[in-house]
Amino acid sequence: MIPPAGMAIAALTLMLWILWSDTIRSRRPTPVLYAVRVALYLIMAALLVVNRLRYPGMFSTSATVLIVITAFVGVFGAFYFGRRLVRRV
Repeated sequence: MIPPAGMAIAALTLMLWILWSDTIRSRRPTPVLYAVRVALYLIMAALLVVNRLRYPGMFSTSATVLIVITAFVGVFGAFYFGRRLVRRV
């Protein structure tokens, strides 16, 4: 089983990689892909926060900090892709 800090690091790495790859891409993907990315970012951020609230004994202080950072990146990423989706439609 992946520890909570490992899950947060994996999610953070994937979220930042998707954001970075979208910023350097010259051709923009379809609006459906932006909608899927918004949903993915919000679901992952919510899942991490719900797990933190549901199982507080499993999370150390550093894991909690990683969860907060990852949730912030998730909300920021959803806002970023949502703005691109609205601008594109």
